[in-house]
Amino acid sequence: MQNHTTPSRRRAVLIAATVAAVVTTGSGAAFGVTAANAATPATTQTAPASATPSTTTSGTTTSSSSTNGGTTTAATPSDGSDLAFTEPSTKTAPLALTATVGTPFSHTFHTTGGNGTVAYAIQDAPSSDYTVNVETGVLSGTPPTAGTFDFEVVALSGSTQVTEYVRLTVAAAPLAFTEPSSASSPLELTATAGTPFSHVFHVTGGTTTPTFALVAPAEKGLEVNLDGTLTSSITTAGVYSFRVTALSGSTQVDEYVRLTVRPAAPVGVLVQVTTGKPGDTAYLIEPNGTIEAFSGTGKSLGTVTSIPARQGSSLNVNGLAVDRYGNVTVPLTADGLQPATVTSSVASDQIVPTPANDSARVTFVHASQHRLTVTQDGVSNTFVVSVTPVATAAVATTATGTGATLAYTGADERGPIGWALGLLAAGGTLLAYRLRRRRS
Repeated sequence: MQNHTTPSRRRAVLIAATVAAVVTTGSGAAFGVTAANAATPATTQTAPASATPSTTTSGTTTSSSSTNGGTTTAATPSDGSDLAFTEPSTKTAPLALTATVGTPFSHTFHTTGGNGTVAYAIQDAPSSDYTVNVETGVLSGTPPTAGTFDFEVVALSGSTQVTEYVRLTVAAAPLAFTEPSSASSPLELTATAGTPFSHVFHVTGGTTTPTFALVAPAEKGLEVNLDGTLTSSITTAGVYSFRVTALSGSTQVDEYVRLTVRPAAPVGVLVQVTTGKPGDTAYLIEPNGTIEAFSGTGKSLGTVTSIPARQGSSLNVNGLAVDRYGNVTVPLTADGLQPATVTSSVASDQIVPTPANDSARVTFVHASQHRLTVTQDGVSNTFVVSVTPVATAAVATTATGTGATLAYTGADERGPIGWALGLLAAGGTLLAYRLRRRRS
């Protein structure tokens, strides 16, 4: 601690001119005191001849004593020269304080002695983020950067100024993502299949510039750049869970993410037609109208222009609205999938919806070219069934066998996965096969 006594002439100017509470940064300091701080001019005391010789005070610390019955009493300085900080420090042994980047902190300096009024200021402050209240001696601020900073806090009372040497150590803030998440409560993001998507991750704290990386699973079409930019070009609708990690110095933190990729707009209906009898030929109609035939074992038999049927026979018709990537666009609800609507160009055709199986059974009473249309989610697909006559009168028949039972498995995602599993369980393998092939 240093104790400076200002000469009488400068003392009067300093104290009388300073009246506002002002704090400055840099190499200087400012104080605010009231006019009451003006010191009393130096006086000369003349004592009787029999008393102790007179003592003259002039801006310096003086004291007098008298002996009375062996007891010595020290006089209290009247010019505030006994001013001192309560936390001693020197330039080589400064007062140690600590803080954290981004976290407000404060420290109150106290003094003893003085003439009753003390003003405080900061000298050589690390930045304008640090201030000292001129009246209370409270040092406060929110550190913007980490490091160790040396500066001084000075106190003035009367003509006396004392200095507190301070060393402030500012620690880096803990590394953390700005969007909190956990394994049980991940950050929710949403994208659309085939539409470019990006999201920028940010962190606070850390000791160095952070770098980012994607933690498994490494889904095709999903990337995270070193600067924290997540990009997606995924075309398969579904829910993807993963982690993004940020590294700063030796510290690593994770962001838990759940990305929901929704289907794009529907472009058509993918239709499956079967007799319901295991081993019979089945047909798959693409959204563009192409008809492909498959054997009972799932082997492709090539494309055809129409589906053959006999008068009086029946066919099971199933359909799903899909986007350009083969994603099913109709959401699955607790009640299942909204069945596609099947209509015919021939009024006598008997169309019986089977909601439990998400299909319709069409019976052809008359022989002719029948144009069936399957509609779902605002799009449709039309194909031709060529019905040939039989020698005897047409008799409506009911197909035996397992049929195309399309009960849902309880999957809670958009997309054909749950429904396709139901198709496989019921023997309706073609639609599931094609959906998977289109999405691969």
